[in-house]
Amino acid sequence: MSLVNCNNTTKSDIHLRAAEKINATLLERDQKNERDNYKDREQEQHQRKSKGKRYRDMRRSRTIIQAEQLDILYGCYFKDPNPGKHEFEQISEWVHLPKKVVQIWFQNMRARERKVRSCPTESSILSHSSSRRPRTHLSCLQLSILQSCYETCAHPNAMECEAIGTELNLPLKVVQIWFQNTRAKEKRWRLQESRSSQSESFRCFFYLNSKQPSCVLH
Repeated sequence: MSLVNCNNTTKSDIHLRAAEKINATLLERDQKNERDNYKDREQEQHQRKSKGKRYRDMRRSRTIIQAEQLDILYGCYFKDPNPGKHEFEQISEWVHLPKKVVQIWFQNMRARERKVRSCPTESSILSHSSSRRPRTHLSCLQLSILQSCYETCAHPNAMECEAIGTELNLPLKVVQIWFQNTRAKEKRWRLQESRSSQSESFRCFFYLNSKQPSCVLH
């Protein structure tokens, strides 16, 4: 074999080995990048699942307020929508709930009232009066539904009043005051009926006595 052919063969072998080494390096780098990307995707999915689980746990751990506790909370709210720190501690003891839960409940109630006031509907047009608080005008449909609810239950609790108010798009306080006024009207009506019945009985008694012959004593 000539010297020229030997040199050419050596160069070809060197070039081939160099190309193979470069290809191996590139392949290894691509595989490493693919592994890194896979790890990143797995880590991202794990973080997403962890966040979702924490969110579900937070939702699951929300405090459920009982009807008796709601009655006390609503009563305190209508007395003072913005109680101080000391008042919050007292309310917290009364309802056996953490003070933070009570504070959040009051915040939500104030936000709900602001929302209702800022979005008046045709069924709750407020009359303007300088000496009295604006009165809520109820539509015929609202009155009919309220009357039907009253016939079913004349003394609904706070949770039931809130459900009625939500259905009729009325503030809770309006519903409670309507039931109070209706009970008072019914009480006055029954009292008046009782008095009228007694008065009628007396009239009948005197009328019958006047028709009887009188006895004359000698």
